[in-house]
Amino acid sequence: MQLKKQIEALFQPLIGQRPWRASVGWGSFVTLEFGPKRLYNRHYHGDWHFWLYQCEWSLTSKDRCLAHSESKKRVMQLAIDNLKGAELTDLTFDSQRMITKLFFDSCLELQCKPYADAAPDEDCWMLFTPDQQVAALRQTGLRYESIGANAAALSGRR
Repeated sequence: MQLKKQIEALFQPLIGQRPWRASVGWGSFVTLEFGPKRLYNRHYHGDWHFWLYQCEWSLTSKDRCLAHSESKKRVMQLAIDNLKGAELTDLTFDSQRMITKLFFDSCLELQCKPYADAAPDEDCWMLFTPDQQVAALRQTGLRYESIGANAAALSGRR
């Protein structure tokens, strides 16, 4: 299946949902938690856990940049806070430029892409799913893995 269609299908169950947590973690990592809360290794996460990992990202509102992956930590968190409770209305993926865009109500747009110097097997983002799988976007395509096979990733979910 074409990568664009795979990614759009992967995120389809999230369209219409609202993250109950949106936070900045270590460095410029961003996580969004969707669905019922579950306890994993002493941390609560949603059934759906989206993690912007090794990527450049920006959050805009009406074409005005609120923050990006090089902003000061406080600015990042203030901007990302806007996503908490905002409905995810659409997602697009540009397979030529490897850009993922998530559209939320209130004219919010979260865009991410792999770092320019990223290795082909470096994860740009990861989506943890209710069926205990993780899908990770790399320049080489989507990598799927069982969460049980990657217990270390669970402890890093923030």
